[in-house]
Amino acid sequence: MSLRIHPVYAVGLILLLALPLVAYSDGMKAVMPSGLAGSSLMHIFILIFFFAFMGQAWNIIGGFAGQLSIGHAAFFGVGAYVSSILYIHLGISPWLGMIAATGFAALVGAGLGMVSFHYGIKGPFFTLVTVAFTEIVRLILLHWEFVGAANGLLLPYEAEPTFWQFQFTGKEPYYYIALAMMLGSILLVSWIARSRFGYYLHAIRQDEDAAEAVGVPTKRAKIQAIALSAGLAGAGGTFYAQYTQYIVPDDLVIGRISVEILLGAVIGGAGTVMGPIIGAFILIPVGEASRLVFESGGAGGSLTTILQSDAGLGEKFALYLQYLGAGGGGGLAIILYGVILMMVVLVMPGGVLPWLRRKFRSARA
Repeated sequence: MSLRIHPVYAVGLILLLALPLVAYSDGMKAVMPSGLAGSSLMHIFILIFFFAFMGQAWNIIGGFAGQLSIGHAAFFGVGAYVSSILYIHLGISPWLGMIAATGFAALVGAGLGMVSFHYGIKGPFFTLVTVAFTEIVRLILLHWEFVGAANGLLLPYEAEPTFWQFQFTGKEPYYYIALAMMLGSILLVSWIARSRFGYYLHAIRQDEDAAEAVGVPTKRAKIQAIALSAGLAGAGGTFYAQYTQYIVPDDLVIGRISVEILLGAVIGGAGTVMGPIIGAFILIPVGEASRLVFESGGAGGSLTTILQSDAGLGEKFALYLQYLGAGGGGGLAIILYGVILMMVVLVMPGGVLPWLRRKFRSARA
């Protein structure tokens, strides 16, 4: 199969490869907003690559197969804990731990798929199963002393970190590793989209009963899809654990993480190869920028204090602007995030990428 890269994607890849070379330069600091250059800029792009990778993992079962899972935080957490336990207790390199985490998470996903699909669970009922499974995994990790229980696991930081230990003094290695993981997921999903397996998943998404009637092994294909999807999520968990050096159940295995994983794919275009990538490049900068503007701290009061003060309307507005400028805002970042999501869903119900393709075809016509 020949690999064709769109010129826009090729240029974008070149820019991403070169970004660490200029991220700390004076020119970058001059053009970027305060606090969004250097190490902060690298961190944002690491998050973009990471959630793009996780979105691709979800895309296999949720986008291509049409099985809405809100339980990928469980596979993500399992992967993080497997590699961390192997590293802490047995001294096994996190790179080998990532392989073990991928395999174990894939087995867990396959087990969940066998139980669910064997009994014909589909649609919203499968979604509820994934939610319940995530809560079960969270409670197990939360009360299991061997894995740190509620305190979680703190990964030992070596005095002289090496590549084999998956520890680095700067963010550049993490940046390129996350970029490589994202590119690898694109190649994998691109292959799936053109394979017989991908056609099976597409048929299941369109009409599972009709697909089964014409000979598509629907149950086996869905089990394979969720196993592959869970395995990739487990690999992402290993990267997250090594990047943060600390994992705790209430931060990993929760519904919010599952929603963040699938949002990129849904907004960008579920069931497409580049949809999760585009979605991550939209959602992560918006989320980080809104938190920087509204929740960075430093405000001397609160929004409630301003509203309840005896100042006039004009003075209240001036105090409010001063409050925002000082980094206040509370939940306004979440509100802004939600408004943007609703606008995208209403204007582009199929996702950003399918909408852009339709506009491009209309313009050519």
